[in-house]
Amino acid sequence: MAENWLVLKFGGTSVAGRSQWETIASLAQARQADGYRVLLVCSAVAGVTNRLMALTEQPHSKSIQAELLDLHRVLSEELNVNEKHWLQQAKLLMRERLDRLVSNPGPASNAGLLAMGEWLSTQIGVRFLQQSLNVGWVDAHEALEILEEGDLSPARRWLSASCRPGPNPELAEKWTKLNPILLTQGFIARTSDGETALLGRGGSDTSAALLAGRLSAQRLEIWTDVPGLFSADPRLIPQARLLRDVDYAEAQEMAASGARVVHSRCIRAAAATNTPIVIRDTRRRHIEGTRIGESFSEGAGAKTITCQEKMTVLLLQNLDARHQVGFLARVFEIFKCRGISVDLVATSETTTTVAINRETNHLAVGDLGPLITDLETCCKVEVFDPCVCVNLVGRGVRNALSRMQKTMEIFEQRPLLMLSQSANDLCLSILVQSGDHESLLRNAHQALIPGSDEAGSDLQFGASWEQIINSDPA
Repeated sequence: MAENWLVLKFGGTSVAGRSQWETIASLAQARQADGYRVLLVCSAVAGVTNRLMALTEQPHSKSIQAELLDLHRVLSEELNVNEKHWLQQAKLLMRERLDRLVSNPGPASNAGLLAMGEWLSTQIGVRFLQQSLNVGWVDAHEALEILEEGDLSPARRWLSASCRPGPNPELAEKWTKLNPILLTQGFIARTSDGETALLGRGGSDTSAALLAGRLSAQRLEIWTDVPGLFSADPRLIPQARLLRDVDYAEAQEMAASGARVVHSRCIRAAAATNTPIVIRDTRRRHIEGTRIGESFSEGAGAKTITCQEKMTVLLLQNLDARHQVGFLARVFEIFKCRGISVDLVATSETTTTVAINRETNHLAVGDLGPLITDLETCCKVEVFDPCVCVNLVGRGVRNALSRMQKTMEIFEQRPLLMLSQSANDLCLSILVQSGDHESLLRNAHQALIPGSDEAGSDLQFGASWEQIINSDPA
């Protein structure tokens, strides 16, 4: 029955070798034994999408092409999969997509080439799984069609597209008649005329959430290389603590604010169909991970401190901004016409401060020139780049300010570009120049997140990253 589906998503590091694929096989077999039909959604092997990105810029590079095929040959040999099942077709597909890129360069052609990573990993992976399980391969193009949004730039339309969430009973019925375990690609969807479009970096999470909604799945399990969401990036703060339970709104704010474990659009898609998400670690399967669901009542206040890098801040100075009717409308029409979304905005008597995320807008520093030229027709523009946005996320986060007096002393010596509180009281954003953010991040975490020895903190927080890695077998 369609309601008995589970969707398991595996990222690039979780499909990179034999031990990882053995874990996938073990999990799929266990979920099937529990009475579920299982859909496995897999990313490209770690590092492959970056190599394909390099190939979009150097389509004649024989060395990059050889490197990509050799990497998958090694994986195929490790999995005892005969290369005759995939290699020749892979060469033909790559040649076809490279020829298209050379004759018609641009985001549409790039999307077709970048989708090769997921095709390769799943074509090899399904043949490994078929050695011990009843597994079939299905094409994600069949299930996901993008929304055609006319005001997007070509890069965002083809490389960071969106799909409408929701169930698809016909698809669920069709796939239920196939193998009890199915494997498909993450990251990709189709346009209305059948071309390949991508769901953005991290889009395999989004694919998995959308597919879980299509199948009315019981839950989505995201298996990755960390045990879940943490109170900060453990690479920067080893004392960061695992979050046990997070509701959809908090999780979405965390993801949108720089927490990279799961994509914000994945959370949005799951919330739209009320699909629970569990984030688990393939190497530490004994840890329960982080649960994301409709509502959890334990506690309020900051749960995590995140960073968004690759931010640019624009100070738009107009001497009569408040009395010039339509000034803000004119400014934001310029952003709209350039296909650029604004992350944060603050206004004063003479200055409007705007922050944009260059990564999500697919913008290099040099790409800002046309935008600035357009803006200079109505105001004076001052640019700050690179910048970082430090975000405090959690329900009732405005209460955090009362505990951050010492943390904010940093701005006696360094500039504060913007302080912004979200209308839903879930996020407090502090924009600073790059380099000023690390001490701010550490001080804020120390002020706001309880230590593992503090009474009552275990309701919201699990073990610290230090405790987790120190408990790993030698």
